[in-house]
Amino acid sequence: MTAQAPVKRKASSFAALLIQRREVLLLLVLVALLSAVSVRVRGYIPNNWLNILKGGSINMVMAAGMLPVLLIGSIDISVASTLALSGAVSGMLMRDGYIATVPGMILVGLGVGAVIGALNGSLMAWGRVLPIIVTLGMSYIARALIPMDWLLGLNKISRTNLTDSFKVFMLDNTFLRLPYLVWTAVIVTFVIGIFLRYTRVGRSIYAVGSNESAALVRGVSANRVKLLAHTICGATAGLAGILWLGYYNSVEKSTATGDEMYVIAACVLGGVSVTGGYGKISGVVIGAVLIAVINSAIPQLNIGNSMITEFIKGLLLLATILLNVILGWVMRKRELAQRSI
Repeated sequence: MTAQAPVKRKASSFAALLIQRREVLLLLVLVALLSAVSVRVRGYIPNNWLNILKGGSINMVMAAGMLPVLLIGSIDISVASTLALSGAVSGMLMRDGYIATVPGMILVGLGVGAVIGALNGSLMAWGRVLPIIVTLGMSYIARALIPMDWLLGLNKISRTNLTDSFKVFMLDNTFLRLPYLVWTAVIVTFVIGIFLRYTRVGRSIYAVGSNESAALVRGVSANRVKLLAHTICGATAGLAGILWLGYYNSVEKSTATGDEMYVIAACVLGGVSVTGGYGKISGVVIGAVLIAVINSAIPQLNIGNSMITEFIKGLLLLATILLNVILGWVMRKRELAQRSI
């Protein structure tokens, strides 16, 4: 009996690791998916790893900005529309000669997104309007502005409207074999991760999501935290619009339609609680990469039927999310069992 005790402890500790650090399980799922696709598609990883990173970078930036919003128990479904509008406005300014540099484009994208995010946050915090209502309305407004020639003077931004330096900046310029597009996603996720974990304001975001009443007692202004979280989310969505323009060289009204669901799914896959108070940037990054792998792998399996492709994609996402939900339930049950009454 004594000799078997260490084995039980190891098994128990491994199970506890999977429960307490759900991103570890998600990483195992990612490795299993890559292995399964590599068996079917020869040379899949060597030939596609860079495309996976490039394809997932835009959603990763938006998912990193979505994290603070979900941590406070809110949501933003206007991020894809914010992406489209910020890309359209910055592209229009470049087309008309008001902006000629990449930093200028980035500043405009961040500014447009931050304004939209701040409006969302203000209406929720001081107007007491439900997040789903505010961001749904903002989503329609943002997309409606894009084709309005009489207001913004644009209908579609195409490759010919952009400067040569901007067109090659995101993809053709590289550092350590990675394009600037990928490095932008790395920097954004790193900064937001450090901000949430090591700053007082970042910890306040977790506090508001965990227990808003207790946070108020501690002197935290919940309304300001909500405003900040949504402003960050809007700013990252605006930056994603510049990345989209640099990657695809075009923006129109239908740009990124439905991508907000991938952004939210990346966070939920990464173990972020939609009720607030729990989530890590590492899980969000893995979730975004997993979705990028699914989007990249399924077309190469030669399934053919687009409906079946979407069905399989949805099934994989749903299965992984359900697994995360079950692990979260088990973790809460273990925590309750360990408390002394």
